[in-house]
Amino acid sequence: LLSTVTGVHKYKWLKQNVQGLCPQSALLNTIVEFALKEEPVDVEKMRKCLLKQLERAEVRLEGIDTILKLAAKNFLLPSVQYAMFCGWQRLIPEGANIGEPLTDCLKDVDLIPPFNRMLLEVTFGKLYAWAIQNVRNILLDANAKFKEL
Repeated sequence: LLSTVTGVHKYKWLKQNVQGLCPQSALLNTIVEFALKEEPVDVEKMRKCLLKQLERAEVRLEGIDTILKLAAKNFLLPSVQYAMFCGWQRLIPEGANIGEPLTDCLKDVDLIPPFNRMLLEVTFGKLYAWAIQNVRNILLDANAKFKEL
């Protein structure tokens, strides 16, 4: 008797959620729409899209690792480090047009696994920390020279 009553309550809750009588989250709405969709789902196409996003994320990670390795070199002239950083930010001389400014590291890779997502964010964070440290050092040097004058 207890299992029958529990089963009826579970069914009632499911029926209310599917019919929209209870407030639903956006995720639940998306799941219901996906499950009740009548047209066939192209799983192979979805798999290819996810693989492309993973490939994009790997290329970004390799690129940012390369920049971090170059930034860590102590023998680079400050002007070279500055040019490298400006190139990464896509800062260019006035009058040239190359397109969009620097975007978020997770743009167009928002469906990658959480580990890869965090790895990208942490690696980009290291580059941001390097840039901030360089700007801080330049400001401290300028302040010291200003005080000497």
